[in-house]
Amino acid sequence: MRKQPDYRRGEEMIRKGGFTLSEFVLFVALLSILAVVVPNVSGAGEEGRSAVLASYLLGARSRIELYKVHHNGQLPAATGEDCANFLRRMATKTNADGDPGTDCGPYMQMFPANPYNNSATIRVDGVGAGSNIAGWRFDTMTGAFQADDSPGHARF
Repeated sequence: MRKQPDYRRGEEMIRKGGFTLSEFVLFVALLSILAVVVPNVSGAGEEGRSAVLASYLLGARSRIELYKVHHNGQLPAATGEDCANFLRRMATKTNADGDPGTDCGPYMQMFPANPYNNSATIRVDGVGAGSNIAGWRFDTMTGAFQADDSPGHARF
């Protein structure tokens, strides 16, 4: 009769097929790494970047609308003002007139980079959106906030 090994005393365990826990964990880790790397390499990242762009635009536009509600219909920048005015009003506390104060805001701490040109800069007015001068464009006449990386994305 064969004696059973005593695993508590360090006797060898006989492997009967299958995977050990460490092999399984390593396999799952490799799969998770591939899940991140493969879409970026294969070109499937285009859909992801479009979704990110749409999400960023939705978030920024909703915050601009909230600014407008809190400031009696005023936009965060007026004709002739620049990006500094827009950013100050969106990222700091303001009064109802949009001047420094404590009544309203901040609405955004920072604007994200456009996922297509990696630029977080915002230009106010000037040539139409889609000229790839900045990451984003704000129109003081219409209140439109658009991607500035390409004409196609400016229509999002």
